[in-house]
Amino acid sequence: MRRSLMLSLASLLLVPAFISCGGDDIPTTAPAAAKEPADILYHLQYVAVRKDYKHVALIAPITPDVVYPSARQLHLDAKSLGLTLTPEEIKGLGIEHLADKLDTLSGGPTDDYPVKDARLAFNSGIYRMTKALTAKSWGKMRHMGITDNNAGRAYGSQAVIKDMALGIDGQKILTVSCLKKPDGTYGVTLLRWEINPKNLKQD
Repeated sequence: MRRSLMLSLASLLLVPAFISCGGDDIPTTAPAAAKEPADILYHLQYVAVRKDYKHVALIAPITPDVVYPSARQLHLDAKSLGLTLTPEEIKGLGIEHLADKLDTLSGGPTDDYPVKDARLAFNSGIYRMTKALTAKSWGKMRHMGITDNNAGRAYGSQAVIKDMALGIDGQKILTVSCLKKPDGTYGVTLLRWEINPKNLKQD
């Protein structure tokens, strides 16, 4: 009796560790600011599955030299993949006034496209690109390495950008460019699907 009780208690203690090592669980609470590029994965999972629209701002740089070109590229790529935003998502992202021009954004400021709107467009572009995967597929995503991105020079000589490869079952699927922000945490500049998500078998 005593032995079986001890075994039962031991098995209970092992369960959380097993779940944690598995890594399939999507965060239910917002992750803390990313201290390393690898942390960005948990933010993308959380945003995509929990649909916490405001959370995107935590991993989004805010300087004009980043948000204008990146917002444009994100939405162009999302359009080419057939990814759209629902009216509910548009409202939640606070971009009702931008909804009609997301696919034709300027790469720089204009009289009717100030930086505050570019930041909103950028945030919604990140979220829009995460819609390419189902919740189960996001849960299977794994880190596949981090490399230096010399394109960071476009954002200033001191800019540090790392490319994080993500994949499922050893197949590289997504590259996330991560920019080190002035506060030392990391944000996202671009998401690039290496394989068209439409060609992936998803649950």
